[in-house]
Amino acid sequence: MKKVLIVSSTGMGDGLWGTPGIRALKKAFPDVIIDLVANSNWTPLFEFNPHLNKVFGYREQWYSQPILGIQLLGRHYDAVFIFHANRNFKRMLPWLRSLPIWCHQNLDWIPQSHRAKIDSNVHAIQRRLIMLGEFGVKPDGGQMEIYFDSSTLDKSQKILRDYGFSPKKYVYLNLGAAVESRRWMVDRFFELAKRILKTTSWNIILGGGPNEKTRSLTLLSQLDSPRVAEVCSQPILVNADIISKAGLMVTSDTGPFHIGLAVKTPIVALFGIISPIGSGPFEIPENLCRIIKVDEKENIKGEDSGEFHFGNITVDKVWEQVEKVLNEN
Repeated sequence: MKKVLIVSSTGMGDGLWGTPGIRALKKAFPDVIIDLVANSNWTPLFEFNPHLNKVFGYREQWYSQPILGIQLLGRHYDAVFIFHANRNFKRMLPWLRSLPIWCHQNLDWIPQSHRAKIDSNVHAIQRRLIMLGEFGVKPDGGQMEIYFDSSTLDKSQKILRDYGFSPKKYVYLNLGAAVESRRWMVDRFFELAKRILKTTSWNIILGGGPNEKTRSLTLLSQLDSPRVAEVCSQPILVNADIISKAGLMVTSDTGPFHIGLAVKTPIVALFGIISPIGSGPFEIPENLCRIIKVDEKENIKGEDSGEFHFGNITVDKVWEQVEKVLNEN
């Protein structure tokens, strides 16, 4: 293989799960040129990856896709590996012409002969590595990767300096998630933050994406402390570097959780009714990721309620794990 295209056009975690496969592919074929199609919201997380030649942004709206199609049309790939895509990526097939396309998902628009058959209980990182293994690519470990440029590092350092926060001496509380059912309740984040401020000398950064800005400002006002700051409006790569400099991250199972795993920040991870088997930590030491899983038998709330997903993940349970991590630092 001289030139391949990797497609990871969905979630943030879906994209980061592909980085061990990209690294393994480059190690197996050092001269191969690897291009990546990633969801345009997450492309900054991949733009400085030394294993990639070019990163293209994907938008699922049909009227945006011809722009990407024109960019890809004349690039003459030997193969396309779909690491993860939704049904709407099918619209891109005419632009890829008759190239061989391989996937590990059950995508009905890919021939059965080109779909890797994998046990559904296998972690998402493994799924990508197993598919590549059919082409002679040996796994190179499961550690996800994010690379930073000097401008991003300077900006994150300035933010911390302006707040008076020292690296590894603040807790990053990730307030957000793509859907409400994956968000730990804001009142519990509030109670957790109060305990951190009252019983430790650690500072707190309230994080997430732009959609969490209102949430973070509300908490910031309620906590009313110079030891609390928020970064929800910062660019995603700046936010990722701020996560990398945290001494601890508390987060539910969502995109920034996987950023934390990629940059090796200690994490207390909150999993609701979704199992961590396929999307939790992979080859991560227990001291770097402590999982708190909801006990579904104890949940009595309706499925539309946030408490159905995280009802018995109480502040006490989270605080117990937070204390252990903070005492180790």
